[in-house]
Amino acid sequence: MVFEARVESAITIHAWNADRTLLAVCPNDNTIAILKVPTAEPLDGPWERVATLSEHDALVTGIAWAPTSNKIVTVSQDRNAYVWTQVGGEWKPSLVILRIAAAATSVQWSPGEEKFAVGSGAKVVPVCYYEAANDFWVSKMIKDHSSTVGAVAWHPTAPILATASFDCRCRVFSAHLRNIDGKEATTPWGAAAKFGTLLYTYEAYGWVLDVAFSAAGDALALTAQNSTVAVVDMAAAASGSEGAAQTIRLSQLPLTKLLFLPDGQLVGAGHCYSPLLIGRGEGGAWAVIGKLSTSAGLTKKSSSKVDSARRMFQAAASTGTLDSGAATLDSLHQFAVCGLQRFGGRVVQSDAVFTSSAL
Repeated sequence: MVFEARVESAITIHAWNADRTLLAVCPNDNTIAILKVPTAEPLDGPWERVATLSEHDALVTGIAWAPTSNKIVTVSQDRNAYVWTQVGGEWKPSLVILRIAAAATSVQWSPGEEKFAVGSGAKVVPVCYYEAANDFWVSKMIKDHSSTVGAVAWHPTAPILATASFDCRCRVFSAHLRNIDGKEATTPWGAAAKFGTLLYTYEAYGWVLDVAFSAAGDALALTAQNSTVAVVDMAAAASGSEGAAQTIRLSQLPLTKLLFLPDGQLVGAGHCYSPLLIGRGEGGAWAVIGKLSTSAGLTKKSSSKVDSARRMFQAAASTGTLDSGAATLDSLHQFAVCGLQRFGGRVVQSDAVFTSSAL
């Protein structure tokens, strides 16, 4: 069963707090709206906007909400990042010294929430941590990219970082900071290497759009612009095996977002509008299981006047008719999917595994 709730006219990114009672979304502008999830059924009740984070000067491109510390980090095309802390019911920003010359593209907290990584158009990945002596967040750069870094992903147990770059490569680096991770930290490659050491590279023959680690850390998935998804066995990659990666060729348009589910299966979404489920088949080979659902099984509220007008003008542009119904697709979303997040809670007395957002 699938539930839909329209909380903004467009959503480019979303993130949940720890208990899934608050939702942070970017409505395709330079602000972040903090929304309170309705406690009464159904979900199409009013979503109260409890706060608006408006420190950025350009489109917000990344939101990450730390579940334990309750800190929110946001990044933007204005080349800035802010760490937001709730003080007395208000969200206060702390500036991060990113030191990048192009837009930030994505952000993700490390599992310990003591540092976070930022993708950027500057061909570098700032790894940021708090410096108590100066009372602000500073960054240390991971380099070795020849184009924009569109996405980053932390290993769940080791101080290593995977990056998705538009130079058609996925890379795995050491992100070990001794003052945070300690001297005894280990990785699948053995003892933690010096910060910034390149550990593994996969060439995708297409822009790498997203990257994700499994919950156990034994697999790394990436999606590319050439409509392929690759899954890398981390143990095999660390041992130098040539067969460490398996490539899946899709019949759909490229996936732009990937998410590993708690059971080890992989969900991907993007230009095909409906999420795809990918899992292990016989012999351990990865394969597409199928689309998760179609709009026929969707539980949703009736369209608002804004939604109807939007579909009408889209239909006029694409089909030359003002019939808004002609623009409705048999898919969960009617526009490209921009975000996938784990949920792990209950919605309308049903268990929900993940959430997706789209324009």
